[in-house]
Amino acid sequence: MRTMDLRRTVSVVLIIAAIAACFLAPYAWVVSSSFKNQFNVFSDVTPLSWRAFLPVGATVENYVSLFERTNILRALLNTAIVAGGQVILTLILCSMAAYALTRIKFPGANIVFVLILLTFLLPIEALMVPLYQVVSGLGLSNTLLGIMIPWIASPFGLFMLKQAFEELPVELEDAARIDGAGHFRIFVSIVLPNVKVPMLTLGLITFLFSWNSFLWPLVIVQSPANQIIQVAIAQQGSPTQLPNWGETFAGATVATLPLILLFLLLQKYFTQGMATSGIKG
Repeated sequence: MRTMDLRRTVSVVLIIAAIAACFLAPYAWVVSSSFKNQFNVFSDVTPLSWRAFLPVGATVENYVSLFERTNILRALLNTAIVAGGQVILTLILCSMAAYALTRIKFPGANIVFVLILLTFLLPIEALMVPLYQVVSGLGLSNTLLGIMIPWIASPFGLFMLKQAFEELPVELEDAARIDGAGHFRIFVSIVLPNVKVPMLTLGLITFLFSWNSFLWPLVIVQSPANQIIQVAIAQQGSPTQLPNWGETFAGATVATLPLILLFLLLQKYFTQGMATSGIKG
């Protein structure tokens, strides 16, 4: 029995290691290539060898060029502002909507919820033109606010928080109503403190979505001063020259570091929130 258990454990470990390698290998290649010159970036992968995943002959020339030649720091600041603002506005709007749909009884509440969820099925390509017309009509074109505004009403966020709100016992709220508390006091003092984990999970997901956005910021912003990091990396080269792939990989590495640090700090809340925000049976 011990031999069978040992074999089973080894098999599970090997499978997990293989899966982890499949996910980590592309990122390891990007980070490794960011420390190589243009020639070594491709010579180490044709044919593929272990040198592709290790920075043999490492140099920081790509990073020096990235920070000297491009406005990468401004782009990082813009991205942090957009992502942070989108997280705050999304949490406020989705939590208020989830409270209204779970605690305020009104005719057609379920229909409203279903209609909101149906918007989640619409591809971004179908929304691009009308969104651009609306945002431009509001005078928010080429602004950081114009990047975040269309996405703060998140159907996924509403669904996630609605499930969390429905798990809360209503007895606490009934006791507060007896004491004369209204909806706002109940929402702020009782409901929100008991859904911290789902709120943090939604905040992290929203931050990741906003930080990695590319197509909409590319369309709505034309000024280099208001570019976010993903667009800045894609446009750092000249159209008349071959891309400097080492510099591009350096930019990609810089762009992903904040996400990795944030996830490592909040991974406990992320996994806990995803485990407790499923559909009730």
